[in-house]
Amino acid sequence: MTKEERRTAILKAAGRVFYYKGYEGTKIEDIAKEAGIGKGTVYEYFESKQQLFEEMIAENRRSYIQSFLETVNTGRTFREKFIALAKYQANLIHEHIAFFENLAKSKIMAREMGALILEQNFKVAEILKTHVREAMENGELRSDLDLDIVSSLIFGTINQYCGVKVLYYHIHPEDLDYGKIADTVLQGIQRREIRGISSTSTRTEKRAEKFQKE
Repeated sequence: MTKEERRTAILKAAGRVFYYKGYEGTKIEDIAKEAGIGKGTVYEYFESKQQLFEEMIAENRRSYIQSFLETVNTGRTFREKFIALAKYQANLIHEHIAFFENLAKSKIMAREMGALILEQNFKVAEILKTHVREAMENGELRSDLDLDIVSSLIFGTINQYCGVKVLYYHIHPEDLDYGKIADTVLQGIQRREIRGISSTSTRTEKRAEKFQKE
């Protein structure tokens, strides 16, 4: 294993431990054990738990933004992009429920992650804005609406809805109706012709789901 690979392995192990134990409950020994190395080896790469935590946050930020970019590019229509993003966000929250619970309890994690989330949301909003602009230009969305407001509406709704349903009501991501979420939000910002197509798509999706269950 190269030095870079070892460093990456330590960061991933740190992420898992911080997620489940929180910042205050985590010790360097815990991270070393999770990574399958000695405590001294961790200190060869990171001077302190604080530095390791900050580096882990930076790595997670890069990973999230890259995954967000890949996800939004999977959809052909804007509605498909919306649904893909909602599914991605719901699954991300579901996979890291323990982390979000610890985030609410830890002042240090809340402070550090608060700064990360603000920066992360800004970059993600810029990515989403590009796709909203494209949808306005190709006629999927109304072009008379404010680009920043529409982008914020979409991203904010996805975050809030998925966060509440998954984190607080413990609804599994597979049980959320993403088509309904998309159509409810897009109804007011789509061109009239597109709305009819979206409604038809939703009915088709529901019939397909009903058929699969039967």
